[in-house]
Amino acid sequence: MKGEGRQVNNQIKSTDRRAKRSLLLLKQAFIALVKEKRFESITIQDITERADVNRSTFYAHFPDKYALLDSIIREHFQDLLASKLPLDAAWEKKSLYVVIQAVLEHFTASRYCHPESIHPFFEKAVQEELFSLFQNWLKQVATNNEWRIPIDTIALMASWAIFGVAIDCSRKKNKASVKEISDQILAVIVEGMDRLTPGGLPMADE
Repeated sequence: MKGEGRQVNNQIKSTDRRAKRSLLLLKQAFIALVKEKRFESITIQDITERADVNRSTFYAHFPDKYALLDSIIREHFQDLLASKLPLDAAWEKKSLYVVIQAVLEHFTASRYCHPESIHPFFEKAVQEELFSLFQNWLKQVATNNEWRIPIDTIALMASWAIFGVAIDCSRKKNKASVKEISDQILAVIVEGMDRLTPGGLPMADE
């Protein structure tokens, strides 16, 4: 029985390794294809042929190419924030400032790194990731129900404030530096939160 158990475990591990490998191959193939042709013209067959896997393998991971694109964008953005934020990052000035700067820099760079056809998907994914991050941070500090504004609304407005300015800056030749714009966004968010929450949010100084 013990031998059978080890055999089953080995089979599971082998399956997991194959799944991770095929997932990596699909993502690498898609990224390569996006550099060669418009997103709209890329087919599932293009992706699977480039990755050298069959269609059933693709559909075991993703329902369509839009889900694959969404996964790649979110993973890249999450990795970016993880590389800049400390492990104990929370709803405080220092962490918010890091996020704001990262988003501004990333959006400016994305205009030159990402094909035009991908921008709408990129923008949607980033805004939703920001909302999720702020929502989690706010839940950690909202210990009572005295706030006039729901957490989800605060997270949504903060994420859209950063996202909106980042989009505008990426589309225009803004003379202000990333630091100057980051200072302005942070001031709007912090001062707004202080007025809408009892006693102000616990925003630690930088």
